Amino acid sequence: MAVSVQQSIWDTVLETTKTAQDQNVEPLMWAIQLGSTLNSAGVSLPSTELAHLLVSHICWDNNLPISWKFLDKALTVRIAPPILVLALLSTRVIPSRQLHPAAYRLYIELLKRHAFSFTLLINGPNYEKIMKSIDDILHLSQTFGLKVCEPGLLLLEFVFSVVWQLLDASLDDEGLLELAQENNFRWSTRPEDMEIDSLNSFNEKRTEHHEGLCKANTIMAIEMIGEFLRNKETSRILYLARKNMPLHWGAFIQRLRLLVVKSTALKNSKNITPEVLLQLTSDTRKLLTRKSKTVSQVEFHAVMASGSLISSADQCNGTSRSALWLPIDLFLEDAMDGTQVGANSAVETLTGLVKALQAVNVTTWHDTFLGLWIAALRLVQRERDPSEGPVPRLDTCMCMLLCISTLAIADIIEEDESELIDKTERSSCNPRKEKQATAPGNVRKGLITSLKLLGEYEGLLAAPLSVQSIANQAAVKAIMLVSGLTVGNRLL
Repeated sequence: MAVSVQQSIWDTVLETTKTAQDQNVEPLMWAIQLGSTLNSAGVSLPSTELAHLLVSHICWDNNLPISWKFLDKALTVRIAPPILVLALLSTRVIPSRQLHPAAYRLYIELLKRHAFSFTLLINGPNYEKIMKSIDDILHLSQTFGLKVCEPGLLLLEFVFSVVWQLLDASLDDEGLLELAQENNFRWSTRPEDMEIDSLNSFNEKRTEHHEGLCKANTIMAIEMIGEFLRNKETSRILYLARKNMPLHWGAFIQRLRLLVVKSTALKNSKNITPEVLLQLTSDTRKLLTRKSKTVSQVEFHAVMASGSLISSADQCNGTSRSALWLPIDLFLEDAMDGTQVGANSAVETLTGLVKALQAVNVTTWHDTFLGLWIAALRLVQRERDPSEGPVPRLDTCMCMLLCISTLAIADIIEEDESELIDKTERSSCNPRKEKQATAPGNVRKGLITSLKLLGEYEGLLAAPLSVQSIANQAAVKAIMLVSGLTVGNRLL
């Protein structure tokens, strides 16, 4: 009975979409009506089922401009998960891009709009379900050889796969893919069920406009690769891919260099040059900086050395667990930008994010707090020298480390120990239970052990030159306080 009811809902959604399409309804009105219908039916939004339905609707019986506008609006108002839709489209559109160049152009446009922000995804509902669906579609775990299917790792693999698919498609468009030395793996760039005769027949009928659109698409795809390597969030994710999947990254770079040397489309681009594209992936580029500035190779390796949260012995199936805490890095950078005013305070948002990551990743509070501390310390280290505008960012970075992160941890501990107090009150008649309840919780213990372990990260703990004096004074005060001595400003 429940199955038939669910099927009835999706039949209604499809019928509503077809009617709106025929009547040329405003996409926003369609999206609002559809969201209301799904909410009334108790469907959790964003809906993975809706993503599958809309992509199947377009490919290829309804490959019309109005259908793509509906899809874009569904992603904008978040009734369908954007990256799941992009994953579904990649399996349909990229192999058929020569047959449907307009669809490939629209797919790239959707990438521009929806592939560079993950905060709402990570903090939103159905995050784990969405990433599992993407893994099922793109076979990411199988492709990259990872047995762990944690959402954070799948997100890393997804971003890497999108860039790699664009690269393979661009190479294939120019007849260069066969020249790649690493031919043991490639993404699907042609329809599997297309016969050679039908493909040749299609090529004979290609119009000049069609040919021009295909060539323009190749240039756009290459420029999108550059955007993924240049963008603040995705460049950091690709940095983790380079660090933790060296074999796959090596194959990717080999193909990228082939594109740089041989591609006519890249040379014809007005927005990126072969030299810039190569520079974006060079070892002398610090991918974790806010504005992606180039730095010396020594400095780059110093950043890489301080980026790992745990030793190689604790890596899971070749991928460092530092990937688990990537959302914290992204949040701290977003909070620094200050371009948007959030409904919640930074402390409240960070508190919720840390708790969610600890639960989803099934990690100890020791590892969770260590991940937070190191993310905040990395934020400070990335601003050691630059002074941007009248107000240097370093002061704000220090605030994120010493105030926002600390207050978030304090809130988490306070909540945990409040629950312990409640348990004490409920079990006051049992002295043994009371003793257990009033003992320090695992959260506080995790904080203590994480702080002790921070001493092993000397590079991260070295204060920037401009705040060394203040940092030293604070350290002296802390030592005196721990020693039981009176702390007075006159002594410092």
